[in-house]
Amino acid sequence: MRVKIPITTEKVPIIFRQRVLAFIKEALAQADKDYKESMYSVRMPKAYTFNLAFDRTNPKEEEISLDEKFKIKDKVFYQDRPVFLYISSNDYQFLINLFNGMKKIKIFDFNKLDNIYWQVGKPVILREKIIFDNEVTFKTNAPFIVETKDDRPVVFSDENFQTELNNVMERIFRKLDNRGLKQPLEFYPIKMKKEVIKHTLRGFREKTGKPIMYITGNSGIFRLKGHPEDLQTIYQIGLGNRTGQGFGMIST
Repeated sequence: MRVKIPITTEKVPIIFRQRVLAFIKEALAQADKDYKESMYSVRMPKAYTFNLAFDRTNPKEEEISLDEKFKIKDKVFYQDRPVFLYISSNDYQFLINLFNGMKKIKIFDFNKLDNIYWQVGKPVILREKIIFDNEVTFKTNAPFIVETKDDRPVVFSDENFQTELNNVMERIFRKLDNRGLKQPLEFYPIKMKKEVIKHTLRGFREKTGKPIMYITGNSGIFRLKGHPEDLQTIYQIGLGNRTGQGFGMIST
């Protein structure tokens, strides 16, 4: 299932995913605090992904506050029309809590240090494609990340990409659904590019003393071959690592 949330805001900083994650956590807490705590108290893959769609044509160089300690200077995109947050999942308990919680949030403190607030509109449930074929053409709404067990990035053109993509999705399926892939995945790039994304998390800043990390991702159009049930799940929860941090959302 996919949910679309209209948002009115003056600007969006280039580093935004950690605050979207905070918004999702706040919505879940508004609906069921115990559920939210149980979901984020253990380090596990999350059965959802998200993408923030906004206008990137009007950037300005400004100071961006990541917290009380860290500030950087980078691009901020000014908005003259609504921003849309898309969230996708196959976990109906998550979606029900998310939907109910978001209806209670009218104004969200996106970054009070930089005076950025979200005026949150009414969430809408979108129609979702049902996958019956064993080969589907997808495009990325947000770059997808493939990392080895020792956190090394792998891109679509690397020799070991197919192997590592299958390793990642096998681990995720086993942790979320107690089953592996029904069939190995085959990835065929159509129009792909490597992308380096600036990202941050509080735990990263506290551990490293650095404000941001650089994540290597994959963007574009590709064909994915596999079992239809696996492809349906990937379409719903996202492709690759870090989907719960706003990576890996795909559409047909």
